[in-house]
Amino acid sequence: MSRSAQRGVSSALAILFIVNLLAAVDRTALAAVLPAIKQDLVLSDTQLGFLTGIAFSAFYAVFGLPLASWADRHNRRNTLWISVLFWSLATAATGLVRSFSQLACARMFVAVGEAGGVPAAHSLLSELTPVTRRPMVFAIHSVAAPLGALVGLAGIGILADLYGWRNSFYLLGLAGLPVLVLIAVWLPEPRQIAIPPTGSAQANWKRLLSNRTFLWLLTGFAFGSFAMAGLLQWLPSYFGRTFRLSLSEAGVFFGLAYGTGAVAGMLLGGICANRLMRRGTVWALWIASLSYVAGAPLLVAALVVDSLALSLILVALGTGIASAAYGPAFAMIQTIAEPHMRAKASAISLLVSNLIGAGLGPLVVGILSDTIGGENSLRTALLWLSPALFLPAICYWRSAAAFQREPSTNA
Repeated sequence: MSRSAQRGVSSALAILFIVNLLAAVDRTALAAVLPAIKQDLVLSDTQLGFLTGIAFSAFYAVFGLPLASWADRHNRRNTLWISVLFWSLATAATGLVRSFSQLACARMFVAVGEAGGVPAAHSLLSELTPVTRRPMVFAIHSVAAPLGALVGLAGIGILADLYGWRNSFYLLGLAGLPVLVLIAVWLPEPRQIAIPPTGSAQANWKRLLSNRTFLWLLTGFAFGSFAMAGLLQWLPSYFGRTFRLSLSEAGVFFGLAYGTGAVAGMLLGGICANRLMRRGTVWALWIASLSYVAGAPLLVAALVVDSLALSLILVALGTGIASAAYGPAFAMIQTIAEPHMRAKASAISLLVSNLIGAGLGPLVVGILSDTIGGENSLRTALLWLSPALFLPAICYWRSAAAFQREPSTNA
């Protein structure tokens, strides 16, 4: 790769990292202030689970595909600019809500805006980066999510304690303005690869959706998102209720544990995949599988121990190890897909993981908590969810087996 090409990758990666960071902050900020919103708007845990789950994820998933199709055919930089503007306005509007229905609408509009971000970013990064370097590039891009969660959980918790949760969302909306300038002025938009699609659009979709490697990857994304979103969206509330913490304390403690663990894990997963993929592309899938095998037991243990410090350490370790799957898994999605289908392949993975996974995970926990009742209802609900943490490991391993059996069907 030439120096000019490396500079182009670095510039694009830096800006897309910031975009992903802002999206993660806006997406997770609500979890930091759930107790305050629950009291202010008089909401149940089921309603809170709906807001942090399917109210966001369903719209994120459904709008991701048409926005990805647009990004594959048109200017990806413009797609990102419009997306950031839309979700920043919706985030600011969250501070104005006075009812459950208004808050649900605000979350839905945030989701619509954010839906265009990741597919366009993945398409850009895949075009700029050689196959063997993609796991590390995608790992760095993915690291923005836990860092954003750390800022969203810790920072918004502190702001909410100082100025109220409504003012916190106004400030978050304003944070989108400098990001819009970065995209408009400095984000490169390379010429998309002039490889004509093979066959009709229907045939292209059929090839992608009949690829068993891709299908097992999608299933792994769905189960992983279901378990991790159900766990992570509720852990700040769990720590607050179980250990009698304030909003800022719960947000800071959990945000630091999750953020530091996930950042370290994603980078480590990217480094390992970059090196091991030289022996064979299938190593990316093996790393994704083993990450969940090792990380899931630690996350379950975090819900059982009665020590706050030990629980936070287990969350950091478990999240870190499980997060090592992200870079390799996203890289494989882009490696399997044909160039003209990359944004759409990314959007499908996000549709499945958000609509089936992240959309249902927090909602199921909320329903279980309300149904069980009592002081420890949330802990019990999270423990009932925990077996799902082991399912992604099975799916990624099956994906690796399919990749080895049918390598000719994969790019």
